[in-house]
Amino acid sequence: MEVKKFFTLSLESIDGANEFVRELLLKYNCSKMDSVRAQLFVEETIVHWQKGAQENETFEISMGKRFKTITLSLNYWGDQSNPLALPEEVDDPEFNLIGQNILIGLSSVTYSYENGRNNVSYTLKVKSTNPALTTAIALIAGIVCGLALLYFSPSTGLWIAATILTPLSGTFFGFLNAMVVPVLFLSAIGSIFNMDNVAQMKRIFRSLLSWSLGIILLASAISLLAAQLFFINEGSASSGGNSGDLWGQIGTMVFGIIPTNILQPFLDGNTLQIMFLAIVGGVVMLTLKGRFPFITKIITEGNLIFTTILDAVCTMMPWVVFISILNMMVSGNGGALLGAIGLIAMIIVSFFAIVVIMLISVALVEKMNPITYLKSAGSFLLIALSTASSSATFASHTLTASIKQGIRDYVINFSIPVGVLFNKQFSIPLLLLTSLFVGRFYGIAFTMGEIVPVVVLCMILSVAVPPSPGMGPFLFTIVFNLLGIPLEGLALAVTIDIFMDYPMTFGHVMTTNIGMLHTEHMLRVKENKVDLKKSLSSR
Repeated sequence: MEVKKFFTLSLESIDGANEFVRELLLKYNCSKMDSVRAQLFVEETIVHWQKGAQENETFEISMGKRFKTITLSLNYWGDQSNPLALPEEVDDPEFNLIGQNILIGLSSVTYSYENGRNNVSYTLKVKSTNPALTTAIALIAGIVCGLALLYFSPSTGLWIAATILTPLSGTFFGFLNAMVVPVLFLSAIGSIFNMDNVAQMKRIFRSLLSWSLGIILLASAISLLAAQLFFINEGSASSGGNSGDLWGQIGTMVFGIIPTNILQPFLDGNTLQIMFLAIVGGVVMLTLKGRFPFITKIITEGNLIFTTILDAVCTMMPWVVFISILNMMVSGNGGALLGAIGLIAMIIVSFFAIVVIMLISVALVEKMNPITYLKSAGSFLLIALSTASSSATFASHTLTASIKQGIRDYVINFSIPVGVLFNKQFSIPLLLLTSLFVGRFYGIAFTMGEIVPVVVLCMILSVAVPPSPGMGPFLFTIVFNLLGIPLEGLALAVTIDIFMDYPMTFGHVMTTNIGMLHTEHMLRVKENKVDLKKSLSSR
């Protein structure tokens, strides 16, 4: 059921509109953070629209719920006015665009203009049970039930596995695999062309991009080293041929990214070529900046449709984990769970290596003791580690960066939402090492020539895929398809992913914060040089 209410389009209506939204979200059992973000969305939209509105004009707030998705919409009848389109330049470089930047960065807001009506819609999720808790319960239940069947009636367990468990898991993973191509393309292209605020932040975007790419290369190098040490033995390495063959495979992979037929990558499910088309399309749309609103709307709405379907499918993940783990236990393959302990230790060591190198950069560039840095950033890093939510750290992160770290407002207001979108470098070792571990469980040996394209794909995915729920099984599906790993192994991979999401979020938030520190340092160095030149020229 949709609820609607009209308000006068003025700043005086902000409190009433926020109260209306807050009360509705309480009924829908939304989280406190989502409620704050929704009120921020309403406030920034009102502030933008009221600037060009006539006296006594009105706007409408509507909210409706379908399944586990809540849509909050604001409608204003008048001249076209997009609150998400940031200006190329502003009179005051410190102008507070925090609301618009965070909403654009999270890619959760859409804008349309039809028949004289401006519509801005914000999509939220109903608060759900902690996925780590439900997955832990499913994991333990699967192990207990599997051990019980093995002890009391092994033959019954094998019959259940063959006639019920295997078909059920196969159907689920087959449907998930069918979702890969459209979700991959639409989410990647949408993530790029939604970044309209890049133009306003030209001075800092290059610094942030350089830092982000540097950490991506670092995470990829550490992942390759761990793969070489633990998953590529002498036999598999030699089977791949000599170094010339390796570089030949890499060259084939690089040039093979560019498709010769636009439709063929979608028919073949070639993820690298699909990513190439999505990136090119997103950059072109970003350059044209809304000259084709019809195409933009199709992609935006399509992305929302498939993401909603993916969310619905992934709510079943605890049941799938239970079925798959039970199937693994009754089939006599429960030893893989014990092997996963070593994998988790390997991934955590990889994470730790990336964190140490980032802290070294703080010591070298900022001349700051790493312990001092951790004390200053401890509040929001602990929130990230305990909640696995970048959004939950927003308020504490912003306050700490501004007051304790002395970072200027417009750097913070741009960097945090962009970081939520692009800084997912810690997912690279998780994706690669977990996929190789599952592949080895199924008896698949890998050469370095086979792993390098996967690392390249993981690098692209860490940038292009938005941080929305359900991306864990989606990302592993892509990597498994590229490596030829049976999709039945997704249950184990996703279980590991859910628990590793906590240290990963810690790393992603730290990456964003240190990137802001280095950007602020760069700006101050440039400003000091300008001041010095002015001082010398005035003498």
